[in-house]
Amino acid sequence: MRGTRGVSFVVAVVTVGVLAVGCTSPGVVHFPTGSGPAVVTTEDQDVVGPIHFRGRDLIDATGRVVLIHGVNSVEKSAPFISPLTDGWLGPADFASFRSDGLNGVRLGVWAAALMPSPGVIDTAYLDQVQTVVDQLAAHHLWVLLDFHQDVFSGMPAWATTAAAGALSAEVPAAVAAIGWAAAYVSPRSIQQWEDWWSNATIDGSTRGVVDAFGDGIAAVADRFHGSSNVIGLELLNEPFAGSPFFDCAVSCGARYQVVAQRFSQLTQRVRTVAPDMPVWWEPFTIGAPYPGTPSPGANIGYSFHAYCLGTDGGQPVAPDAVSVAFCDSLFTGIFDAADHVGGTWNAPAMLTEFGASSSPLNATEGAKFADQHLVSWFHWHHPPEGPEVVRTQLVRTYAQATAGEPQSQHFDPATGSFDFTYVPDASVTAPTSIVVPATQYPDGYDAVVNGGSVTSAANAGRLTVVADPGVATVTVHVARHVAA
Repeated sequence: MRGTRGVSFVVAVVTVGVLAVGCTSPGVVHFPTGSGPAVVTTEDQDVVGPIHFRGRDLIDATGRVVLIHGVNSVEKSAPFISPLTDGWLGPADFASFRSDGLNGVRLGVWAAALMPSPGVIDTAYLDQVQTVVDQLAAHHLWVLLDFHQDVFSGMPAWATTAAAGALSAEVPAAVAAIGWAAAYVSPRSIQQWEDWWSNATIDGSTRGVVDAFGDGIAAVADRFHGSSNVIGLELLNEPFAGSPFFDCAVSCGARYQVVAQRFSQLTQRVRTVAPDMPVWWEPFTIGAPYPGTPSPGANIGYSFHAYCLGTDGGQPVAPDAVSVAFCDSLFTGIFDAADHVGGTWNAPAMLTEFGASSSPLNATEGAKFADQHLVSWFHWHHPPEGPEVVRTQLVRTYAQATAGEPQSQHFDPATGSFDFTYVPDASVTAPTSIVVPATQYPDGYDAVVNGGSVTSAANAGRLTVVADPGVATVTVHVARHVAA
């Protein structure tokens, strides 16, 4: 990640002119002010692991359907793992996670640090990862372990063959306007990825690059398969197609056959040490994901990203109507594709990156579509660091754990109105747990439940609901309290 997804322009631009005619720009939203009594957020996040898959849902140890609203934490310089300091992942951050209702962290694992030489695992680095995972567990946060790379940075040096290393890393002028991601189409990058997908032999070795990479995958899976807050292992951040990249805008099925082969190979390394650990596969950043790819097997989920205009920049102001139309069209396609893959695989789909902008548009679109599709998400990067008009889109009321099957969810940051419908499961004894963030309800809130009852205290930061016996549907409405 990150950077403006300029290549996506080809996919959505055709519809923008038509959509913009009837599209109005959403206004910026600020947190409300009030005189109290405010929502009290003393409750821990509702994290009861381990997670397993049931069809397209994430299920916790109580049998409830889980939704995650989290952040990314990827350290791309030494020590290549997020430090536990007051500057990041310290007390202030954990306090804001609690008050904002965030319950997950996508934690970057740096393969170059983990696997300094083929067949060698740096156990000291693995211990550092363990320390962070344990600390996140102590603060009741789900963790997704992400093998992160950007333009092959983060991949072990031995994964670049001498032939690839001898090629130019210069960005072609024709695509330089895309930004940092244009480096993917340099001659060196193209060859690095060709070598990766072909499992090229490592220089001075008899093993292939993917074979040796699997050692690190297996080591991480072995270390964390017993960690109840770890929701799985993401095999590779934003894989790149290599030489067929431009063809992928139209059709990339042949390359995805190779991707499925390599990811299946790495997944099998996980299965040898952690048979039930969830594994997450990512697609390329352009074109239809995994076309014609049948279900790759049990406990394999689909991880996807959604970026639009203004990434690595943007202004904290209301976006113009053309930008709104463009991003709405782009996000529609991305989420529809995720629905298709999830449906084909009968597996969960999860938005693991979006945002990376000071413009509220990126957060607005990502959170809106995630609510509509009942999808978990991890924002890039850390909401408290961003402008308020971005944070108001991310700090949301949502169903964190549902004792049944969620049907619909909607939150309006401008008014604080929240509506949720679910079909209860009488076999689940734990209550439905809904996050109600303090900053959205400075004067508290009122909750109306049809088909059930509230079991939490007034103005609790975690609204709990129990269904009435025999009801078919439960609806929950939350509104900002208006003083008399």
